[in-house]
Amino acid sequence: MSATHFWFRSGTYSLLAHLDTVTGRRASLGLVIVPPFGWEEVCAYRPLRFMAQRFAELGIPTLRYDLPAAGDSSGDPQDPGLFDAWVRSVGDAVETLRAATAVDDVAVLGVHLGAMVAMAASARGANIRQLVLWGAAARGRTLLRELHAAANVERWECLAEEDAPRQPLPGFGASGFLIAPELLKTLEELDVSALPWRGKNMPVLLLSRDALPHDPAIVKTLDPSSPDTAIADGAGYADMMAGPLDGIYSPETTQTIAGFLLRRTSPSIRNNASPVFPEHRHPTESAFQIGSGPSAMFGILSEPPAGTHRNTHGLLFLNAGGVRHTGPNRMWVECARKWAACGVPSLRLDLPGLGESEGPESLDVPSLYREFLIEQIATAIDGLRRTAGMRRLTVIGLCSGACWGFHAAVRFPAVQSAILFNPSLLYWDPEVDRRRILPRFGEGFGGWSGWMKMAATGLRRGGIGRVTHRIAEMRRRTNSDAYIQLSFRSFEQAWTAFERGRKRVTLVFREGEPLLAEMETAGQLPPADGHWARCIRVANGGHTFRPLWAQKMVHDLIDRELAETTRVSPEPSVLSLISDSAISPSQSHSS
Repeated sequence: MSATHFWFRSGTYSLLAHLDTVTGRRASLGLVIVPPFGWEEVCAYRPLRFMAQRFAELGIPTLRYDLPAAGDSSGDPQDPGLFDAWVRSVGDAVETLRAATAVDDVAVLGVHLGAMVAMAASARGANIRQLVLWGAAARGRTLLRELHAAANVERWECLAEEDAPRQPLPGFGASGFLIAPELLKTLEELDVSALPWRGKNMPVLLLSRDALPHDPAIVKTLDPSSPDTAIADGAGYADMMAGPLDGIYSPETTQTIAGFLLRRTSPSIRNNASPVFPEHRHPTESAFQIGSGPSAMFGILSEPPAGTHRNTHGLLFLNAGGVRHTGPNRMWVECARKWAACGVPSLRLDLPGLGESEGPESLDVPSLYREFLIEQIATAIDGLRRTAGMRRLTVIGLCSGACWGFHAAVRFPAVQSAILFNPSLLYWDPEVDRRRILPRFGEGFGGWSGWMKMAATGLRRGGIGRVTHRIAEMRRRTNSDAYIQLSFRSFEQAWTAFERGRKRVTLVFREGEPLLAEMETAGQLPPADGHWARCIRVANGGHTFRPLWAQKMVHDLIDRELAETTRVSPEPSVLSLISDSAISPSQSHSS
């Protein structure tokens, strides 16, 4: 198996791609995966990665990529003509895969919104030979209704609408991702079933979302009696979308797709065959590989553009729970590019078992706090110092990433500052779920209104069982050396150590964060008059700051903190540098 990471051009955009192949095997058919949108794309990222690897093992080289203005690709959600750029990207991805692997034909697997984009691309003449549509809807309004319903539920977690700051950008915030007015209008008017999306004799596999019914408007366009048409249940859709930490891929559906694609083709063997990738010059972003084997890590290195003074102070962005290196709501991408344009390099890192790094298919919560991860962070820091010239570092993290940022500041001299958002723990506590969840569970669902509220929030079938199981599992675990332990007997000693080492460590808590209340009750917060270690309270924008106003608040806070530590102040005009041309594709780095 071989995984290669590179950027390819699509119009004015540079799109990050991941190509899985089997060395020495030349196939006649390749596959492009078009991801879903927003939070679904975050959840499905790792399951789709393992699906792609399985397809490659079966003889189908598979290319995954980030859509324009999503993930690590260039662009901004407010770009005009964004839907058209998405549609164009499918055809460009198909041609990129064909050129890289010399396959004769290319099939496309689209997931939810990705399926609709793939259908539109086929209607516009993309060279697609087979289509697999998983969870496709015929009309954009159907998708928007789902996003609005999810947004209504999410508002309960944050400030009341009348108390929340004004949304800083026009459009609709869907699970932390912006849908600008133009894109919103395009989706409202979209009806892919009315497009001529089916090429002559194009085989189509239509998969549902588990046992949910297929969209009848799409089914009407198909001929069920044709040998080129297959309609089946897409088992495992909900499991794939369970969350960035909990999502798992479905072997059953993977096999269904592979069987459909390979029924007329068979892989052939050609020795010494290797993919040919597009080459680009003057990179500002590159794939950064650290180590090898089962603990190999992947990251994206953002570097200053040519002609910009390069600061020796760098940034290290850590995973927010199970979210990949793009960060919550893609905030790490936006922040890294802004500061790279100012001369400050950075690495967005995937720890083992997360995102694009090697490791298990999925993790549980305790696995995010295992002691060996601090050793992996040390390896990454060493690689940045040796190959990227970062002498001093600021670590930025949210949730478990904030915990690791705290311990990196404690242990490593190269880490001179840390910005830590909403840490759930700063040391391993196997009783934390029982202590926090059970009281809220009892208070929240003590009566009929509580159960009705739970139903209104769309809690998935079996959700109560999963919560109960997690509490029981956490109770069975005990403190051990395998999990992260606080290096000081008290937080007071940690604050003193930061003061002595002149390390600027900033804890940022939204109001209502459990750890904030626990530290406050125990008198463990940093001293109010401290300069090097301090705590900032912000309005309740949710644990991962999904509202657009909360994201702006996070960006402003990071900018203020980094201006202090790097002695660089980004001017408002620097945002104009974060353009499609500034995010140039490149070759990979390794350490």
